Amino acid sequence: MSRLNISQLAAAASQNIETAGKVGRDPAVVKAAKQFAQDGAQALRSGRELAREAASSWRRHSPDAEGDRDR
Repeated sequence: MSRLNISQLAAAASQNIETAGKVGRDPAVVKAAKQFAQDGAQALRSGRELAREAASSWRRHSPDAEGDRDR
């Protein structure tokens, strides 16, 4: 059974943390993250609008809608 080399594990973890920090500050990554956030916000707004329009259409086309009661 092999043993964990704690110093090697700590060095690898430290290097990964440093690399993750550099990636998080990379201008291309920052720009893409901002665009992703904006696109997500727009998708949510569009989804809410779709839900409102579908509900409105449902009410307009429902047999119980005003003016359709003579069917």
